[in-house]
Amino acid sequence: MPVLTVFYIKLLINLALTIGIIWTISRSDLFSKWQRENDKLILTLGFVLFRLIPWIGIFLIVNEEPRGDIPFFFYKAEGAKAGGFVYRDFWSYHAPLYAYIISIPVWIWHNARAIVLFMVLMESAILWLTYDTYKSKSPKALQLAAIYYMLPAAFMYILVDGQEEVWFWGAALLIWRYTIKNRSNYEVGIGILYAMTLLTIKVTFIFLLPALLVMVKKPIKMLLVMAAIGLPAVGFLYWQIGDLFLMPIRHTEQLMTPNLFSVLRPFVEIVFHVDEKKSTLINWFGLLFTIFIPVYMAFKARHRHISEVLPGIFIAVFVCMMLFQASAMGAYVIAYLMAVLFEIIDIRKTFHVVVLLALDWLTVVQPFVWVYIKQPAYTSLGLFANTSYLFEYVLQILNVLCFLWILRETYRKVVHSQTLATA
Repeated sequence: MPVLTVFYIKLLINLALTIGIIWTISRSDLFSKWQRENDKLILTLGFVLFRLIPWIGIFLIVNEEPRGDIPFFFYKAEGAKAGGFVYRDFWSYHAPLYAYIISIPVWIWHNARAIVLFMVLMESAILWLTYDTYKSKSPKALQLAAIYYMLPAAFMYILVDGQEEVWFWGAALLIWRYTIKNRSNYEVGIGILYAMTLLTIKVTFIFLLPALLVMVKKPIKMLLVMAAIGLPAVGFLYWQIGDLFLMPIRHTEQLMTPNLFSVLRPFVEIVFHVDEKKSTLINWFGLLFTIFIPVYMAFKARHRHISEVLPGIFIAVFVCMMLFQASAMGAYVIAYLMAVLFEIIDIRKTFHVVVLLALDWLTVVQPFVWVYIKQPAYTSLGLFANTSYLFEYVLQILNVLCFLWILRETYRKVVHSQTLATA
């Protein structure tokens, strides 16, 4: 099926999902009743209607081939299944255990479609655990879970493209739930969970560590636990493959969109030219803000228990990553979209809903437009004489404004709010 046809179909699906979201928002009383009486049934129906049936339709009936990162995931899942050693026998830009985890469904069905289904199952497991965490705090938890299933960005990037970034929230959620159940002496448990996450998903999760160390009462104890797990793992990898295990860290040099740098680049280029082949310095500069802002927030909220602020700090970290890292791309919104919906968005407020829907539509539309017009780098204002470039640039600006709004609301929630209560 032609790429442009697929995009038009995505737009129609987005429209249908948006109508479903608006209907769901209008039926708060009904969902509150279902939350008290039939929550498991509604969650199951949500999974079947918005994940399982579409997966069957797309990949079994229409027989579409998986897109996005799935072909690369399948390549390394095959390598892991064949007994290969990660980084040495096959490329991987994820943590060392990731390829072996996504090879599990390939053992059952040797097809890339199996990995997409696995991603869908993982996403739904994280959503169910998120709902279980929030249902005692909010009568709208089931309604929010239903809305999440219909969010265009989640639908497209996980169901269609099989993105795994939602696993970040899954890992943070496990840590958060541990701190809720263990009000003190939680450092050992957090250290174990954090170290296992770094070995399982992506090194990007390390961005959360500095702020987390500010939040915990005994940071040295936590670091020692992490070192007890991480250092032997790193030592084993170095013994087997030398410095090839640094492959994930090296995958950070390509300039992507949308982020502050991509939006400001036409003005930056007026002052000095940016060499895209030597863009690592830009990411290091962005890294300072990615770490500093969440750390500052954690410091300002240090009088509160970690369980009260951890979701907000997590959101802040990955919003800052998308804002300040020049290599960040739109798909990364999946990392914190679920957390934003449950933690920040108030569906009683029209502007909150508008921002949520705008972010989702932009996340689907902007990357396609950027790729379709050959991934332009806006190195001068004169490029905007091209209407297509100007349109895509405006989409980037709107995206960045959504990120900034989420960061502002998260800051208010973490620093100024005195309770964890949700709407």
